[in-house]
Amino acid sequence: MNRKIIKQINKQVPHILVAWLHTLVSEEEAKTITLNNYKELLPDQTHVFSNNKFFLSTFSPRWVRKKLKGLVVANPDRPINSFTLEDIKAEMQTWKMINRDF
Repeated sequence: MNRKIIKQINKQVPHILVAWLHTLVSEEEAKTITLNNYKELLPDQTHVFSNNKFFLSTFSPRWVRKKLKGLVVANPDRPINSFTLEDIKAEMQTWKMINRDF
């Protein structure tokens, strides 16, 4: 991927993480979560150890970036800023159905 696409993906990651955090808390608390303070609310642990392997923790910034890259490769004509949390969740469900061996 070229630098322009990676920059656009990196700009979309915070928007997806804020949307995900909004789904976890009540409506009053969701109003306080912004692009400026969302990093404070994310867990510090970015990897999970399972079956003698390290995996990226779900909904960490790096995991979301990885999923967005996959979506961009699958849909190159779609604008990057149009990808949402629902697209990431759909990608996650597809992955779970294919890779059931862990």
